[in-house]
Amino acid sequence: MSNKRLPVFELTIFCLVTVVFYIMGLLFFCQNSSNTMNSHWLYVGFQVVFIVALLSLLLFLRRILVSKNLEIAEKKAIQKNYLEQLNNTYEGTLKALSYALDLRDHGTWGHSARVVSYALAIAEKIGLTQQALRQLAWAGILHDIGKIGVPDSILLKKTALDPDEWENVKRHPTIGYEVIREIDFLKFAADIVLCHHEHYDGSGYPKGIKGEYIPLGARIFAIADALDAMTSDRPYRRALKMDTALDIIQQSRGKQFCPQCVSVLNELGIIQLERIQQHVKNISDVAGMRNGLDPLIAFSEVN
Repeated sequence: MSNKRLPVFELTIFCLVTVVFYIMGLLFFCQNSSNTMNSHWLYVGFQVVFIVALLSLLLFLRRILVSKNLEIAEKKAIQKNYLEQLNNTYEGTLKALSYALDLRDHGTWGHSARVVSYALAIAEKIGLTQQALRQLAWAGILHDIGKIGVPDSILLKKTALDPDEWENVKRHPTIGYEVIREIDFLKFAADIVLCHHEHYDGSGYPKGIKGEYIPLGARIFAIADALDAMTSDRPYRRALKMDTALDIIQQSRGKQFCPQCVSVLNELGIIQLERIQQHVKNISDVAGMRNGLDPLIAFSEVN
């Protein structure tokens, strides 16, 4: 007999014994009810025995409840540990994929980590939950994964792209979406990957949707991605200063970028954004994405 069934078995035996004793006592009381004195004491004794049995039953039930609560707590602890291990495995996989992309495109080393950190700063100020922030981080780590489908001759080109090459690059959100939408634990990120180059006025790609039809996560990443692109060195130009980049973003408010996200970015300010930029760079220089740079940790450390 298993341990899980033992309390039920014990409870059944206890109830049966209690009922048997109760019936025997009742019969005995009825047989001796002719003697008034004896009947009184038998009745009192019978009630005492019954109350003691009832209290014992209640204590036994309490023991079972305590045992079950401990069993549930142990199962929850095991489940929590399992989920943490599963999350670590997921995040390790995402970081490895992001690192592989960064290795291929040396000009954007650490780009994913910086974009995620900017995006998390915006999202937290908007009021997203911790769970939503973590999902946003996962999506951000892979927001450019579709570039694996862009030829090296285009991705690593040191001069401006011609129209045909640019059309090829514009395919990367769709490629990224197709890569991750079949992975169950990344389905929530698929729309962010697909729509992070959509513009608020509908002039973006690949679908040309606009306004609130663009998922909030994608609107956040659109502005974070553009900010890092402008403030990072690229083969075809030098990095812009943070204040210059913010001015450009402000000019595109309501056009390329969501007005709400632009307002939140302005609230963060140049000093905070530069702190995020420098902090992520320092971690990348010391540890690198290959050693498990966690954008959520980087973000919490700088705030």
